[in-house]
Amino acid sequence: MLAKSRQFIDLLIGMTEKELKARYKNTLFGFLWIVLNPILQMIIIGLIFSFFIKIDNYFLFLFSGLLPWQFISLSLSKATPSIVFERALLQKAKFPIETIPISIILANFINMIVSFVLFFLVLLVVGKFSIWGVLITITVLIWLLVFTIGLSLLTSCLQVKYRDVNFFVQTVLILWFYATPVLYNLSLIPKALFPIFSLNPLTSIFEILHQSLLQQGSLDIQILIINFAISLFVIFIGIFLFKREYKYFVDWL
Repeated sequence: MLAKSRQFIDLLIGMTEKELKARYKNTLFGFLWIVLNPILQMIIIGLIFSFFIKIDNYFLFLFSGLLPWQFISLSLSKATPSIVFERALLQKAKFPIETIPISIILANFINMIVSFVLFFLVLLVVGKFSIWGVLITITVLIWLLVFTIGLSLLTSCLQVKYRDVNFFVQTVLILWFYATPVLYNLSLIPKALFPIFSLNPLTSIFEILHQSLLQQGSLDIQILIINFAISLFVIFIGIFLFKREYKYFVDWL
């Protein structure tokens, strides 16, 4: 059991390293794209929405939300079709198939952590850095990581059998972005709409990040409990379905 766990971890580390190296191979700016992409999004989106949304330090607020959103968006976009894309590998060798989507997610998570470290330096310069804020941020990002793994296991598993799942995920991500407190916070939302946001497990994650990093936004305990419960449900369903169906992947491919 211990040997299998060690082999699984070694394989996962190796595939994550491969994903990181392949992503920036032959690029001019290389790892700089880790921060360049969210910075460009922050500038473009901020210049437009700052006229309509009145939040202090709006560009910092926006950047703190774009980093985790970019992580989950890229992870779902790449992990969902990943097993189908690696069909040749599955047909040649036997290995833990879940390492394919998980390695993609871990590579994105490492990128996000590097971006947050740089963001912490910016907060230090502007006088908003807090050790407690960093600890809370790390805790919430781990929540986001596990949730993303569970959801990606679910979507990648379904994609093997139903090839239109990836198209559905791409559509949902567009709607999900605007239904998540990335551009705004809950204090700007009428309380009558809170039940809708309680169904979005990302709501509390982003609100906690805004509070821990910038002391902005509002956190509703009832929404937090529901969000956490939904996250656990998604994680459980993702792991359960993947373990039940993975033995049929080669036949479906």
